[in-house]
Amino acid sequence: MTVLVYLLVLAACLVVNWFAAGEFYKIAEDKGYHGRKYFWWAFLLPGVGYLLIVAMPDRGKEQRVVLNDDLPEL
Repeated sequence: MTVLVYLLVLAACLVVNWFAAGEFYKIAEDKGYHGRKYFWWAFLLPGVGYLLIVAMPDRGKEQRVVLNDDLPEL
């Protein structure tokens, strides 16, 4: 009976992790990183993989250069 409960909990954790990794894969694609490896990073290493994807810079958007004239006076 206890083994069945453990297997059900393990299966539930894998399903939740699968969907979470899918969402983080979509986030990586939105940032301009295309490749299934980002799904697998998030799935196989949930904590580290999530942080890796969140910390990646955006590739698809232009980055604006701040000139000294744009900075406020202190």
